[in-house]
Amino acid sequence: MAELVDLQTVSVQQDLGSTLEECVRSLATLLDGTGRLSDVDAFVADVLTREAKGSTALPGGVALPHARSAAVLEPTVAVASLPTPIATDNGHDFDLVFLLAVPDDQSGAYLQLLRTVTTAAVKPGFRADCRAADSPARLSILAADAFA
Repeated sequence: MAELVDLQTVSVQQDLGSTLEECVRSLATLLDGTGRLSDVDAFVADVLTREAKGSTALPGGVALPHARSAAVLEPTVAVASLPTPIATDNGHDFDLVFLLAVPDDQSGAYLQLLRTVTTAAVKPGFRADCRAADSPARLSILAADAFA
């Protein structure tokens, strides 16, 4: 099994779009590039379907878009710090994104991963460290350590 956070699926201070959908698509493309998805469009659609049920943008400037999807080949998290916050309808703009992708048939792994990432993401120190990370390598280490 590959690592949960892959250096190639981490983005630091790059413009990934001006909406959650554009950001999710950009990160899904990174996941696809590492062979973790079988279909980018299907995965993005699943994430957006989940997002339509309730925003995953949280107080503290963090978004946790996520989905179980048949297009996901193995559990993974794409991570990004953004140069400019993305506005949301729920008033919780975000500049840190943790995109969780889990195969459709792994509901237990999905719930555990969501719990683990959420627990880390609500800690102010973790968020500050992620925002201060000046390279994908540093951000991937922070995320991998927090999600272990």
